[in-house]
Amino acid sequence: MAAGPQPLNEPAWVAADARLSEAERCERLCEIFKNVELPDMRQRLLAPLAAALADRAPEGETVARTLFFVGTTWENQVARVAALPHLQRMLQRHGNGLQVKDSCAQALEAARRLDLPAYRQALRAALDSHRFPAELAPVFALEAQALRERTHRLADAADPYSMRAMARLLPRLRLYDELADRLDLLSREGAALAVPDLGLLKLLGEKEYDRFCQTFARLPGGAELGRLLAIQSVRQLDPPQVSALFTVSRVLGLPEAEATWWNHLSFWLDLFQPGTTATIPARPTSAQTKFLNRAGIASVPGGFEVSLAHLDLAVLLDAETASVALVDGRKPPPPDWKGLVLSNITRETLLVSLLNNPKVVRVPGLVEAVVINCRSSQVLSFIAQKRELHTGHQNKGVPAALLRGRVKVPMTLLRRFIHLRFVSRADLKEIAQRAPRPEVAKEAADYLASI
Repeated sequence: MAAGPQPLNEPAWVAADARLSEAERCERLCEIFKNVELPDMRQRLLAPLAAALADRAPEGETVARTLFFVGTTWENQVARVAALPHLQRMLQRHGNGLQVKDSCAQALEAARRLDLPAYRQALRAALDSHRFPAELAPVFALEAQALRERTHRLADAADPYSMRAMARLLPRLRLYDELADRLDLLSREGAALAVPDLGLLKLLGEKEYDRFCQTFARLPGGAELGRLLAIQSVRQLDPPQVSALFTVSRVLGLPEAEATWWNHLSFWLDLFQPGTTATIPARPTSAQTKFLNRAGIASVPGGFEVSLAHLDLAVLLDAETASVALVDGRKPPPPDWKGLVLSNITRETLLVSLLNNPKVVRVPGLVEAVVINCRSSQVLSFIAQKRELHTGHQNKGVPAALLRGRVKVPMTLLRRFIHLRFVSRADLKEIAQRAPRPEVAKEAADYLASI
């Protein structure tokens, strides 16, 4: 039976903070571990992480994704775009008269001058030989541009009032946005990323990494960490892939009905140790079979065949790219529309695309929630500049939220909001006294003194 959930102590908490990316969580955890020298203190530091993995609570999955983080794995990314599907789709639609953004139009024009069938063949050969195709790196940027155009169009068509549609769409948009970023990174720094390291090993160094594994081995259930990380160093599963596999085993009750995160990790890493395709025994219901088939998992006699290359991650993940457990054969409904959008608060491109959707703008309080939670000056400047995002009854709290923010939005954009047309007198007095940015407080105080 799994251990009961235990509260994470302050240092270890970063490994379970889903608001941070895997890279940030892994980096902060390694910094904390290196700054602790006494073995007993290190063991006390890591104990909550081992306890979380030995449980079934959601933070255990976040901890697993932190410890097994491998960064930008070129083979995983190239395998998803080896056929250049998004570039091909946009070329066809642009040729049929579809209007696209200038950046995408330039990418499509450059793609028309390339021998794309030869590029596809070379990309497949690179995957077969496990050799990074440095000479093909420029095509990754073109595929990324086409993928971003598709993301913009899907976001523009999103209906925020349909929770079911948003629950299906947002995981795909987030995965597309992340993939586009990684393809751009591969096009610029591909050679340096050709052989990615485990996050823990790269950030700790061999000596401290060995001590980390030894410390973990002394904790309940922690003896498996070193062995499983050794498999992960070869298999290089991306964090979303890890969670997608967790969904499959949770749906089918594998390796056991009350499996912990340790059980899930061990099951999948052992299964995929020899290769990227594996057969799992199962007696699914018709609803489970339909769901898994839709996710790219093929039915075979006695179970399913799971191929890492064919998984449709968006079907298997929630809006925050975490695993899901089915309810009556379906994904559970998301908690609310605000949570769906805020789960993508760090994805600037995706967030701007959603804010360009007129239906999103009409949802009361949504833009204000984005302003309060977003830390991107680009997104906040976009909101300050676009009239539809800071006017109207549904956005009445946006100007005051912009003035109360800590993010360095240019004063040239904020100054117009220091006016009774946008912010009430009571709110302006409060901003003049407590705004975190002194220049905003001063401007508000000067305005109040002049009226």
